[in-house]
Amino acid sequence: MGRFLACLSKHSIEEIRFVTRAISERIIALGSFFEWGGIGIPTGGAPVKTLTVVLVVTLLGFPNTGLSTGKKAVSPYRAESSAYAVQGKDAWTYVTENRSFRFAEVLDDAGNYEAPLLLEETYHNEHTDGMEGARGNATVKAWTVKRVGEREVRWTLKEIGNEGRVQDRFYRVTAWGCCDAPVVYSYYSVLTGSKLYVSNSDLLEVRGDGDGPLAARYIAFGYAGINELSRPPQLQYGTDKKVAQRFSVVSSREYYDAPQMFVSTNEKLEKSLDLRGSPMDFTIVLKYQDGIELRVPVTVNAIRPDLAQLPKGYSLRAEE
Repeated sequence: MGRFLACLSKHSIEEIRFVTRAISERIIALGSFFEWGGIGIPTGGAPVKTLTVVLVVTLLGFPNTGLSTGKKAVSPYRAESSAYAVQGKDAWTYVTENRSFRFAEVLDDAGNYEAPLLLEETYHNEHTDGMEGARGNATVKAWTVKRVGEREVRWTLKEIGNEGRVQDRFYRVTAWGCCDAPVVYSYYSVLTGSKLYVSNSDLLEVRGDGDGPLAARYIAFGYAGINELSRPPQLQYGTDKKVAQRFSVVSSREYYDAPQMFVSTNEKLEKSLDLRGSPMDFTIVLKYQDGIELRVPVTVNAIRPDLAQLPKGYSLRAEE
């Protein structure tokens, strides 16, 4: 008890009151069940009764209160999340809409930290009993945050997807795979919010000479989404600011028969390369489960389709 009182005496009563108030603001409110008379969600053309359970959570952007420094906290940023269930004609649909904040420190082209970004991420997901997979939509807003607490909108993105995160200087939105449809990763520039790559696996990275993020090159391969499975997958190459080249890989393969992607400077297949001190020359290898390989060379930092080693029935078609 003596140690506790000694520790307690280091902080003022006002500081303790401030923390108590801050904690009380994080209480989660649980709504009650209620029935919407006369309101229905159309399913198959027929109105349905809707039973809704709403869970509202207030998420606070909670800055450091600085108990030992006496600094005042800036006004917090707030968002609401919700969860509810909808009774349809034959099944229940469970809906979550999760909103959250995160701060992200991003490097500029020279490798220095820019002003921090505040991201507000909203993910709306629906799952219906008896159906595989979850339908999802993502909305992400980014603000540039100044040290005094002011902010200004930098960009907004909307994408089909179920979850997302910051990855280096990308924002990656993930659309979960279902049945035999592949996972789709959509990569956006966290600096501008512009869409860059679409892939069904992680990006491959090749590091070249130079300082900062622009010394890296990225390779992506895949189908653009569940509505694009009838089109050929695309091979993409560039930096984290711009896709320099895109090629459709044309063949009779179906979307569920996708290859693994590697990079190589010899016979060894790798998931990344460090070519600092060497020319930016390597080979992209697409390897199918039946042993078929497509070898696409990169020479002087550019894909060379004219030098590609492609089996009969395969071709590369340049895209804008």
